[in-house]
Amino acid sequence: MNLPADVLPLSWVIASALVALAILFWTVKTAPWHKVKGDSHAQHVFFGVAVALALLWKFSASIADGLTFHFLMMTSVTLMFGWQFAVLAALLALIILSAFEVTGWDALALNWLLMGVVPALITWWLLKLAWRWLPHHFFVYVFFNAFLAAGISTFVALLLTGWVLIGAEVQTAEKVGHSFMPYIPLLAAPEAFINGMLMGFLVMFKPQWIATFTDEHYLKGK
Repeated sequence: MNLPADVLPLSWVIASALVALAILFWTVKTAPWHKVKGDSHAQHVFFGVAVALALLWKFSASIADGLTFHFLMMTSVTLMFGWQFAVLAALLALIILSAFEVTGWDALALNWLLMGVVPALITWWLLKLAWRWLPHHFFVYVFFNAFLAAGISTFVALLLTGWVLIGAEVQTAEKVGHSFMPYIPLLAAPEAFINGMLMGFLVMFKPQWIATFTDEHYLKGK
């Protein structure tokens, strides 16, 4: 969900910007730049995905005044690039949307935290959890790391968005409770399905695009 422009209190704009800057600093510092340095194909895929995110997030369904939904697809992006490049792709997508006045600059940081950082980090933590405790198997990767992770990360991100709408007094608790919260499971389910299907397709036809998947770990000898 894109938070509406020009409705956030100044305190929320400043606080979210400071948190976003700290996360951006850590992201840039820890990102595995060697994986894309000099690799024009990887760079083209990254920028192509960022533009695709911008297009996807541009088209949203409005259910009430100022309340909109759209798919996030951050689980797939995280599995493709790792969490650092995933959140950078999300940031680039939001910059594109802000430049075309689809979303407001004042809400850029908070939108990035809710729509990019939160789902990417949840997906990454679940990936690490699965790697440690679950069998390294193709179906575990698709159903847990893609399908289930997408559903969980989307549910949490939207739940936090609802709390932000209330806490920032963008919407009343009653309106959020009646016009936003009930739709969260209805969006998390198809989000999980689409991410699972997409990652299954990419594993079969474009495994070189997925940084978190290798035949040696998930297919060899299985």
